[in-house]
Amino acid sequence: MNNSFDVIVIGGGLGGLTLSIQLAELGWKVQLIEQKSYPMHRVCGEYVAEEAWGFLTRIGINTASLHLPIIDKLKVSAVNGEYLTANLTSGGRGISRFLLDDLLYQKAIEKGVKVITNTKVLGVQQISKNWDVETKDTIFKAKAVIGAFGKRSNLDKFFRRKYLEENLTNTRLKNFVGVKYHLKGELASDIIELHNFSGGYCGISKVENDIICMCFLAKGSYLKEAHSLEEMEQKYLSENPFLNKYLKYERVWDKPLSIAKVDFSQKSISENTIPMLGDAAGIIAPLCGNGMTMAMQASVFLTPLMDSYLKEEISWEQMTDIYHKTWQTTFGKRLFTGRVIQRFFGNSLTTNLLIKFLNNSSYLTKTLIKSTHGEVF
Repeated sequence: MNNSFDVIVIGGGLGGLTLSIQLAELGWKVQLIEQKSYPMHRVCGEYVAEEAWGFLTRIGINTASLHLPIIDKLKVSAVNGEYLTANLTSGGRGISRFLLDDLLYQKAIEKGVKVITNTKVLGVQQISKNWDVETKDTIFKAKAVIGAFGKRSNLDKFFRRKYLEENLTNTRLKNFVGVKYHLKGELASDIIELHNFSGGYCGISKVENDIICMCFLAKGSYLKEAHSLEEMEQKYLSENPFLNKYLKYERVWDKPLSIAKVDFSQKSISENTIPMLGDAAGIIAPLCGNGMTMAMQASVFLTPLMDSYLKEEISWEQMTDIYHKTWQTTFGKRLFTGRVIQRFFGNSLTTNLLIKFLNNSSYLTKTLIKSTHGEVF
């Protein structure tokens, strides 16, 4: 068994998969390591901004055949049910991670990417100019390593990432729980809704096959006080009349998908000089960004940098430096805005006031919406 590669990508989400596909198209030998198996559901608001669809077509995804809901309207409500509606300037489409990740996984295999699933990376070590990536059974070797391992991973602790330790007394951006359901019921296909409740907020939109994605974030302390998800939903989510309606819809799954200790604190774009991609580089607050789109866009500007490094046209330091600057220029303002807005939502008083203010300022509403979308890539 040959365990040597040009590039090892740790994590098979949207960033890791799209990066792997592009590098394989350039002729590089790529190993992708994913700790779960495809197809899979992930805790995620399942909306991809329109700016990403041309890219998906370019890498071989037949987007026209998917017949996805086209989303061009937004509704945001406060805890008391007061709401605003607005048009999305460019909009996007609803697609489940179950479908999109699997399409990209199949495309990666077609392009020659070596994909290993159900495998956890235990450690990464740089030896001279090369890298060793350790799993339970094997040590893989590569000229380059990329971290695309999602919101939270054992590798965060392995790398002793600062965001886990910083601002321990400031918990406003820390310790959220994410929960996702798929529902059946009535909802317009062209709208994405964001509904606030005490301690969190919930996104509602259609994906393929007329299914509704309901994904919410709540403060971990609220779940602890309520003792169970069911009690938290009844105590807090049902306060909002819109959410009270959706909580009564038929649920496709017997149990929800959930993830604990979601952290919106600022993360480093590289760790131990390894470039981070997607949620490993920074989680965007759903109220102010499109994490799925951003993960793919980052792969687009990282790919030519990796290509130049592997061709020995630039050094590793030059590659990571350019990546940092491009990433910050492209996403820095959006992530900062997201962290600021994250502090307002989930609080009944500030949310109600903000919705009232935005209803009286169409200009500010349009500006905030524009800040959640980027340029076509």
